[in-house]
Amino acid sequence: MGRNKIERECSFRPIHKKFMPTSNEQHGSMELNSDEMEAIFLMDYQGLYQEDASKNMNISRPTLSRIIKNARKKIATALVLGYEISIVDNKDKFIVALAVNKKNNFSLISSTASIIALVHLQNGKIIEINYVKNPLTCKEIKPSEILPTFLKEHHVHYWISNKIGEGLKNSLLAKGIFVKECSKIEPIENITKLFC
Repeated sequence: MGRNKIERECSFRPIHKKFMPTSNEQHGSMELNSDEMEAIFLMDYQGLYQEDASKNMNISRPTLSRIIKNARKKIATALVLGYEISIVDNKDKFIVALAVNKKNNFSLISSTASIIALVHLQNGKIIEINYVKNPLTCKEIKPSEILPTFLKEHHVHYWISNKIGEGLKNSLLAKGIFVKECSKIEPIENITKLFC
């Protein structure tokens, strides 16, 4: 009897899911799954060691080693042979964060609003909204110093705000949190349209 598969933590959600050679001649295709893409993101993009990356993914170090080896082999094959690379994103559940002044009122989104709404999406639907105090209401702290770590602790994949400076955007990206600019979302159910 096989062992139960441990649920793997995959926080990276790619924006671009298809890469292909510029020539019209396509020789084949390779698919990277979400585990492989997460391993590439943690080790090759963020520069984590295998031990730290495996902890982030909630898997053993030997398992991560197999995943990263497969991912790199697929990427190398695609580059050498001119294959298309597709990222199969089977993570249909993720968290979006945005700052608002009142619960259930998304008519004004601003980084400095008093609370942060954590919107849990699954299969294109809102399944839950939680609210936490916004750490950016303290004026002495630079947003790029506190917000990325705060959002990472809450397992956020996307930050939505009306205005985002380059420093904050880069700090968020370094933590694997993507940015979307938007000034309001009414009704809140329309949030799913940003991720189609």
